[in-house]
Amino acid sequence: MVRRPEPPAWGALISAGLARQGLSAREGARRAGLSEGRWRQIASGYQVVSPGVYAQVRGPAATLAKMAAVAGLTPAELRAAGRGDAAQLLAAQRDERPTSAEVLERVKAMDTGQARELLATIAVQLGISMPVTEPHDGSRGDGHGYGA
Repeated sequence: MVRRPEPPAWGALISAGLARQGLSAREGARRAGLSEGRWRQIASGYQVVSPGVYAQVRGPAATLAKMAAVAGLTPAELRAAGRGDAAQLLAAQRDERPTSAEVLERVKAMDTGQARELLATIAVQLGISMPVTEPHDGSRGDGHGYGA
């Protein structure tokens, strides 16, 4: 009987990172914008062609960088695992992301309506039910409980 191939170093690294984050492959795939099947193929380093027949799967650098970001990996870890191409893209992605302080400054610069819209969007994304409240300015609510 043919044994399944061992995952490549970067695949094992991604799986370990995902476990450290407390995420399933399904959730990791969702966050990276991939199907669960594709996530598993890249992480395992193979796909099943037919029973007992496996084809190697390397995964494009950009896809691996997305997966590494979800798994909380660093560019150095990817480089050490033999994927310098993905490490370079991951580093570039991180350079483009605003810092927490920058995000906070952007939120502070919002007017009340924009801030309420952002809060409502975050609540929906997190599946949080927000209480319906009347706005403090005396206007009618907007139907979402956040005022106009």
